[in-house]
Amino acid sequence: MTRVAPRSERFSVVARAVVLLPVVMTLWWFVLKGPSLWVLAKLAYVPLALLVGPLGQAPIRVDAETQAWTFQVQVNAYGRNQKTNETQWVDMLEFSSEAESIAFFASSWFSYLALALAAGAWRRTEWRRVGRGLGIETVLNVASVVAYAYINGYGSVLKTGAAAGGGKLWALEYLYHLIYLVLPFAGPFIVAVSLHRKWQEYLGFAVPERAAGIAAVGATSTRRA
Repeated sequence: MTRVAPRSERFSVVARAVVLLPVVMTLWWFVLKGPSLWVLAKLAYVPLALLVGPLGQAPIRVDAETQAWTFQVQVNAYGRNQKTNETQWVDMLEFSSEAESIAFFASSWFSYLALALAAGAWRRTEWRRVGRGLGIETVLNVASVVAYAYINGYGSVLKTGAAAGGGKLWALEYLYHLIYLVLPFAGPFIVAVSLHRKWQEYLGFAVPERAAGIAAVGATSTRRA
């Protein structure tokens, strides 16, 4: 007979997450936000240059005093001049965002770490999974920054067009909500569940290790009998 882990075992991962998430995120906001945004800017530079930046120009600049991010995006689309109300071709658009607006994309590293720690990431057997999880989060964070730059640059020009963007604008706004309001918060949990057994056990996706071991011993005994 398969043994179900006690309720205290199954819910301890949630109890740890309830404590660790606020602690880790507070540490990130007050101490590590600046360094993490610096790392994110360095990691995103080459993808931005290759995918959305104008040829031969820096796709991003970070102001040393205000820490604001200034993006340069290759648009290549028709837009409407707000002063003359005439349609004109736009090659490139420059816009700035406050550091707090970009911070969501760096926060997911730390929310994932909190969830991984809640699942026992301090154990040596979990280190490889944690590295894999941080790698996945890095790819998602950089991709989100690239999409953020493109949507804000191309989308703002598209909004001024004669047809106000139509279906393209709707698709861009939908993607914007996904990368800005959903992925930074849901992404770390999805990654933690996909990699860490304790979260899988809590959600019922995996049999608790102790119960699985007892079931395996029982099956072996039955075969011997």
